[in-house]
Amino acid sequence: MRADARPYRIIALEGIDGSGKTTVVRRIAEEFGNSVRTERLSPHMGAVFRELVGESPESAARYQDVIPGDLRRGAYVIDAISQFHYLDSEYTGFDWLVFDRWLPTYEVYCGGRGVHDAWYRRLAGLLPVPDLLIRVRTSPRVAAGRVAARGDWTADHWSEERLLADLTRLDRGYDRAFEGAAHRVVDGDRDADVVYEEIASLLREAG
Repeated sequence: MRADARPYRIIALEGIDGSGKTTVVRRIAEEFGNSVRTERLSPHMGAVFRELVGESPESAARYQDVIPGDLRRGAYVIDAISQFHYLDSEYTGFDWLVFDRWLPTYEVYCGGRGVHDAWYRRLAGLLPVPDLLIRVRTSPRVAAGRVAARGDWTADHWSEERLLADLTRLDRGYDRAFEGAAHRVVDGDRDADVVYEEIASLLREAG
């Protein structure tokens, strides 16, 4: 699906946990109203995996620790293809689709490059290319502070050292995932209002 073959445009925000991208997506929805639709790519598979392994908020392990990365990555891509196939008629009613995460997430969080890469690339080629792909690059230490402040699963179950080490690993994974990819980088360490204004201005300029 080519960008010039669809009536809506796509902006996708990427970054490690705690980078601030979800806050930006929420504020875009508040400012731009009915002209945008906020989405997550492959919105269903996480819940499916949690049900398969019986994960609950009290679980000591996550589904990511149980289900192999290759299986998760393939399932996410197929779910994303289905998402655009079945929701395309709804998407056409908006000027922008604003995605919290995109394909680089799968590469980073599902184990990076592997033996099935060629197959994944062929499948991913069935998805539209974002008109604007943004990496909200936030230093792991700043991101770790935000994750701890909001109190998600990793903050509740991991030590500060383990959380920081994992976010550092993921940040390096995004460095690799974005090599050669057309994207914009926004400094996520700054004040949330400054980060939001830089990203929102890109939508305003595009009309």
